Amino acid sequence: MFRRGMGVAVGVLAAILVILISPTAFSQKEPAQATYTYVSEFQVPRAHWAAFAEEEEKNFVPVVEKGMADGSLVAYTTFENLVHSPDGYTHGATWTSTSIAGVLKTLDELRKGGARAGQVSATKHEDYFMVSTLHHGSPVSNGTGYLRVICSNAKADKPGAFVATIKKLLVPTFEDQFKKGVVTYYGIDEQYVNAGAPSTRCVVIMYPNAENLDKWAGAVSATLEKMTAAERAEYFNASVADSRRDMMARVTHSASK
Repeated sequence: MFRRGMGVAVGVLAAILVILISPTAFSQKEPAQATYTYVSEFQVPRAHWAAFAEEEEKNFVPVVEKGMADGSLVAYTTFENLVHSPDGYTHGATWTSTSIAGVLKTLDELRKGGARAGQVSATKHEDYFMVSTLHHGSPVSNGTGYLRVICSNAKADKPGAFVATIKKLLVPTFEDQFKKGVVTYYGIDEQYVNAGAPSTRCVVIMYPNAENLDKWAGAVSATLEKMTAAERAEYFNASVADSRRDMMARVTHSASK
């Protein structure tokens, strides 16, 4: 689902890991089908926030809903960042497909109408093209909620060890929380088109409400506390120290199959 990252917070692994994308079920025995996600982020001046949201409702949502209907897409999300920084992004959108062609078909449709006034008003813009092979999501229609993205740089010489470590030590907890309905999606993204360090990995999580952020954080914290010394070392050594970057956003529109 979503990078929801680099500029928005790209990568993954968190000391307390409290990362629309695609709802394909994850199996601990078999890898999930790869999904591709396009992430588009904007830094919009506060005076233009309302206009940007109105244009998104009018011009973006109908296009991605059409993609969901014809099978080009399996998920989409629009979001508003909750934790702002001087150079950070304020708004963004993602759309996900099981094929690169599905992502680009939607991009072409969105660009047919040209740049919208809200986009032109943005002082900063950046896109990301992500891929995920570890993810689990529920069907969602007309969804809202919250998005959390936790990004870190994996060790460049062993980037695969990062996902393997998360899968081994934390995915059982993720799955438990998913089955309880605490989250509607979790996954780990990496860049398909490298706009930053190729070792960047992002954990993407979507929650139906604010209360469930606390439930998830509590469950992950409890798992970390129960780890052995060897497991803790494996966990914290899987990423580059001090490379973590986070994003927390309010989801204003979302859907997934």
